[in-house]
Amino acid sequence: MNQDTMSLDDYFINWEFSLFKTPPDFDVTHIRRMVFEEKYSEHGNYGAATVLLQNGDLDEAWNCISYALKIDPNSVHAWCNKGVYYLKSSPPQENEARLARDKMEELLQQEEARKTAAIECAYWRYDIIRTAQEKKEALELFDRLLSNESTEPVIKHHYLYMKVLTSHAKHYNPNSNAANEPLKSVLKKLFKEALVLLQTNSPDLQVTVWSNLAFVLLARTCCDLIRHDFDGEEFSIHIHKIKQHPTLVDPRHQVFAIIAKAFRTLAQTSENYASRWRLLETALRYGEKYLEAEDTSPCFGSQVSSDILMQMWAMKYSEAEPGRAWSAYREIFGNQGDSQLQLWRFLSQNLYSVEADNDPGRRALLEKAEQHLENYKKENPCKFLSNFVTVKLLLGYPTEEIEAVFPRLDELEANEQKTAMLATYGRFCEINNRFQEALQKYQQVLSYNTGENSYHWYFRMADGGTRRIRRRISM
Repeated sequence: MNQDTMSLDDYFINWEFSLFKTPPDFDVTHIRRMVFEEKYSEHGNYGAATVLLQNGDLDEAWNCISYALKIDPNSVHAWCNKGVYYLKSSPPQENEARLARDKMEELLQQEEARKTAAIECAYWRYDIIRTAQEKKEALELFDRLLSNESTEPVIKHHYLYMKVLTSHAKHYNPNSNAANEPLKSVLKKLFKEALVLLQTNSPDLQVTVWSNLAFVLLARTCCDLIRHDFDGEEFSIHIHKIKQHPTLVDPRHQVFAIIAKAFRTLAQTSENYASRWRLLETALRYGEKYLEAEDTSPCFGSQVSSDILMQMWAMKYSEAEPGRAWSAYREIFGNQGDSQLQLWRFLSQNLYSVEADNDPGRRALLEKAEQHLENYKKENPCKFLSNFVTVKLLLGYPTEEIEAVFPRLDELEANEQKTAMLATYGRFCEINNRFQEALQKYQQVLSYNTGENSYHWYFRMADGGTRRIRRRISM
């Protein structure tokens, strides 16, 4: 590599807001890939930077770069990624890398492009790199860039800042009461950002705001501060008054589903039966408010509510039938784990029995869960298919009616849907002792495994099911 190429490399890596400038001794293999959302250019930029830092598939990096530039042709990070991509190509494409550098320098003369690059870098450092020093410097950078805006606010900047402040508040752990002052400062900034986003009158942003505030209010320290130390604040919030905000436009009551999810998340950390049950009841009360909405089309509320009801059923079932519950768990996981949390999670999410549950109280929970799942199934026929089949088995539906729930393979377009359906169908056949059919479906699932996607649950299910069946056949 000649001197000019080396200087190009240095330019892309050492630019002030470069995503490639990681802390000394930082292990880049630990950078997790951000969930890709087809709305935000920074997600494409972060995906490309992650692949390039980890020396991954250049074709994948190029797809991320192309997407980011399609959404925002003036994204400085996208052009930086493009330059690094060309230098990592074999052989290096030096002329193309120089053109990318020139475009970066042109964009960096524009205030908005430069500011957006700095904001996205701050979010990357806080949410992706995650070291204590990077988080501290990221918060300082956000403060400096957004505290005294002279122009109309760029909503995406405030959206990213609110996400960072939410995360910081949720995970704040003071050592003393005096240490709460920094948290109060973070919460004040969070409320200010919430107001900026709410004033857009965008339903999507309103739901995002209330989602973040709901999760913050479930952190005990944050909730106590807001209740007792913010009486004089312009934006004093209590979770039960969320609906009263005048700008809230939510015809499907999605906000309540998000609050329900927050309570459900809190319940999932508690092994205390009474406390967990109360939290799930509260979660269900919010989750089912979508039934009162103007628009009751399939929505997030039905998915959250069905999951809450299945968790409540699992608690009741394990209390009444502990022997059967643990036996089913051990069949899948052996002696791995012995906590109630693991058992409840397993019972609420896995296919494990063809026996119907005839207890009237538990059946009432299952019947309500079935109604919610029927609603959500209209929108996504495969996402919660395992839960749907589990409910129908526990309610004692005939086998042919349950099998009618499974969509045909040719009705599904995405490979993710096909593999989810086949894995669930394979498990259904396995627990019905139809081993050859189960093996066939598990093998179909595994045929979609490229190695890059092996972390998905349906591959684990197919692999584990195949091993279980072969052990039973060989006995």
